[in-house]
Amino acid sequence: MSSQPRPTVSEIARQSGFSKATVSLALRGHPKISASTRNQISTLAEQLGYRPDPQRSKLMASISSPQIKGASLGFIRSGLTLEWDPLEKFFYDELRHHSDVNGYNLEPFWLFNPRSTPEKVNATMWNRGIEGLIIPMIHPDQYQQKQRTLPILWEKFCVVEIADTLHQPKLNGIRHNHFGGMLRTLSELEALRYKRIGLYMMSDLQLRTHHRWTAAYLLWKTMRGLTDDLPMLFPETLDGAQLADWVKRYRVDVVVSPGIEVLAALREHGLRVPQDVGFATLHQWGEGSEEVTGINQNMSAQAKIAIDMLISQIYRQALGVPELPIIATDPGYWHAGSTTRRPRRGHQVNDLDSERLTTLSCSEPSPSA
Repeated sequence: MSSQPRPTVSEIARQSGFSKATVSLALRGHPKISASTRNQISTLAEQLGYRPDPQRSKLMASISSPQIKGASLGFIRSGLTLEWDPLEKFFYDELRHHSDVNGYNLEPFWLFNPRSTPEKVNATMWNRGIEGLIIPMIHPDQYQQKQRTLPILWEKFCVVEIADTLHQPKLNGIRHNHFGGMLRTLSELEALRYKRIGLYMMSDLQLRTHHRWTAAYLLWKTMRGLTDDLPMLFPETLDGAQLADWVKRYRVDVVVSPGIEVLAALREHGLRVPQDVGFATLHQWGEGSEEVTGINQNMSAQAKIAIDMLISQIYRQALGVPELPIIATDPGYWHAGSTTRRPRRGHQVNDLDSERLTTLSCSEPSPSA
């Protein structure tokens, strides 16, 4: 028995009373079509048994992709000064490369240019036909001023965020798996026979990472039944003397911290690494990081994924804040450097993700009175 022919956009237009263009846009979820019209057309299409043709969608994606230079994406800069943050510049270069591969230009837009206003920057992007924006991260300047969002007219653009540092609104994006990265770090350090593993982190990074690193560290302490005799340290600014005192007072075997500035502070205060204390970073990146043991967050791959996500949103005309944000995560990878002990023969890393919590690793409940 032959199957019923697939209803076409023309058939849905005829029965709904809308134009083919309106039906086509509505079925793609285009925000220029009102929600009530989209719902009316989608309901009728479902009743008629409409299903998108994947081959036609693939063809249309190819046709609609930019064939010549000129189509541009926007790169949002959120610092308070014109000077580029090193990580911001790294992401810009990586994103520009992946944009170019896909036929797009990438233009930087400085939201807080003192010779302009955020409103004018938004208008400039809109008038230049910028459909898609990449937010690589909120600049540290904004966190120091307790700003957790950005003055962008979200409804006018497709937007993808890298690093998930915005608190509002919630957007589609890609970030490092901080929780998994911390568990991997602790697993690797245990395999290197470290016992007293201390966490040292700037307090603003707690907010920027939504406490994910700390949550994984606390889970590990619970799993190991560890007491609170080794406190975590979350200073406002890096204080080398305080850091060295903490290491000595609490007999820290290895320091876990994002970035590599902490490593320099340890050495500046007379601690030999790894002889006196080991060091593992949660963000192995930047000049001088080759020697450092820790997690490489694989940011080049994050940049590629971000561009792929943004181009997909542009094709679907998914403008504005999504109802159900999708956040992809990248686990990064372990980099064995020289700032920790060398592995012994028979070195084996246990996967903390595979361990069960037991009543022995949790606090015993108090007996009822």
